Amino acid sequence: MAGIVLIIVFVVGIIIGLPLPFTMGFSSLAALFVLDQIPLTIIPQRLVSGINSFSLLAIPCFVLIGNLMSTTGITKRIVRFSNCIVGHITGGLSLVNILASMLFAGVSGSATADTASIGSVLIPAMTEEGYDADFAVAVTASSSTCGPIIPPSITAVIYGVIAGVSITDLFLGGYVPGIGMGIGLMVVAYIIAKKRNYPRNNLVSFKELVVSTKDAFWALILPLIIIGGVISGVFTVTESAGVAAVYTLLVGLFIYKDLKFKDLPKILFDTSVQIATLMTVAASALIFSWVLTILQIPQTITAAIFNITDNPILILLMLNILFLVVGMFMEAKAAMFIMVPMLLPLVKSVGIDPIHFGVVIVFNLLIGLVTPPVGLCLNLSCKIAKIPLGEGAKASMPFLAVQLLVLVLITYIPQLVLFIPSLF
Repeated sequence: MAGIVLIIVFVVGIIIGLPLPFTMGFSSLAALFVLDQIPLTIIPQRLVSGINSFSLLAIPCFVLIGNLMSTTGITKRIVRFSNCIVGHITGGLSLVNILASMLFAGVSGSATADTASIGSVLIPAMTEEGYDADFAVAVTASSSTCGPIIPPSITAVIYGVIAGVSITDLFLGGYVPGIGMGIGLMVVAYIIAKKRNYPRNNLVSFKELVVSTKDAFWALILPLIIIGGVISGVFTVTESAGVAAVYTLLVGLFIYKDLKFKDLPKILFDTSVQIATLMTVAASALIFSWVLTILQIPQTITAAIFNITDNPILILLMLNILFLVVGMFMEAKAAMFIMVPMLLPLVKSVGIDPIHFGVVIVFNLLIGLVTPPVGLCLNLSCKIAKIPLGEGAKASMPFLAVQLLVLVLITYIPQLVLFIPSLF
């Protein structure tokens, strides 16, 4: 009975448009009230203890890095460097967009920060040079999804905390899928650009390449600080995020000098709001997952799937379809908090590596960032370009096909994910 109440209240909350944290909180409260076996005073205790994790401290630092980059001029320097590398190819600005997103992903770990920073610079520039607005939106939204998969990744941190696995291994496991997706997006962008005869920039001189590389140097070594420090054992993931945030601040203030002390209050305020929103979702989702465990819903799901099949190949297919659908309607981080605790026992019981499963699910949910109706990156890109969501979604279809192809490959060839972590 309590499980039915939980589901009904949750569905009703979603239908009437109640914010997700309140939906999960009220449905959990209603289920515990009906169950009448656990004192309700435990809820505030679980809310606090659920997010009292040292590893989760990495998330505020990565959010701060993304906000600092938007102000310090690092984004423009990454774009300028990318233009020197691929701008001379047909459809150069679209390739610059993708390469810059891949480099940005190696710093911030956030897809929406990527969309806002890269998109605000390159979408207007692309439309001014004759690119169709819907194509500019599709390239920006699709390439921004590199953020959650190329390390560092906020979503990977969340999965690591929930699943109790190495966040470092999750980071390393994201390199091949992320870079593979980026290359695939470039191929599609080039084919479309060639077909539509989009312009290309002039080939830069060696001197210009050296100047742009020197200018972007301090930004380009930031991923080395984050990942290199973790792999070498000098830092934990959380410590590396903190060091990287301080590094970004110092570079902006004293090297690039685009960041002023007067800018810091607004940056810190915006970061605090974003972190508060995320942690509110996290706390309520962890309560929701805890109630699901009490009601033995994960065991019920496992038994139901085993009644259909115990073949890992078919189970991975079913889970991928499930997460693709969930990602269309729910923000990735919230989906991770809710779904992973339910499905992890099933995954382990059929011998699927939790690191492999984590990278597959992170990649799967990033596709939801470009699929309506939620599609955060797609929505944001369309707002920047001032075009309807439907136009951007239609133009994104070829890029979505690349993402789905990479998803299939990493799902059924685990070594694409596990090879690099195995080296360390």
